Amino acid sequence: MKIDLFEFARLGGEASGQLALADMQRIDAPDRSGAMIWKAAVGSDGRRGLPRLDLDIDGTIELVCQRCLQPMMQEVAIRSHFLIAPNEEVAVALDDDDAYDAIVGAVDFDLDALIEDEVILALPIAPRHKVCTDENALLYKDEKPSPFAALAALKIGLRGDGGDNGR
Repeated sequence: MKIDLFEFARLGGEASGQLALADMQRIDAPDRSGAMIWKAAVGSDGRRGLPRLDLDIDGTIELVCQRCLQPMMQEVAIRSHFLIAPNEEVAVALDDDDAYDAIVGAVDFDLDALIEDEVILALPIAPRHKVCTDENALLYKDEKPSPFAALAALKIGLRGDGGDNGR
């Protein structure tokens, strides 16, 4: 969906809708039948005299667990705030502000691309179940043996009898 972001901001616009996963070509999901529900609104307290765009995105995406290679559902709940810059130079200067990201406004601003970008950034790099139930799970364990337990076993082995050698 393309919008005139400057006009949208001037009017204090608000819009909402759904963006199908099938339309998000950069997201690798086994099941692309779902959609992200989004809401965009112009905030009233932008900084430096610039309008603020608030973007809320909610939905669920099926990903592949990197531990057991089985499908898993990933909840997405994004609340992003952007300062709308009139040009690239102003946007670069605004990058120092940690509270907001800056986007360059345009008369043909691609809102769908921004939504897809935010979803991609919210997804885990290596999705994993909290607990894999599949018998074929890879040999990853959440609990690693303590290196001190290995040292204790070595110390006992060197003594031979497991005793304290008179100490």
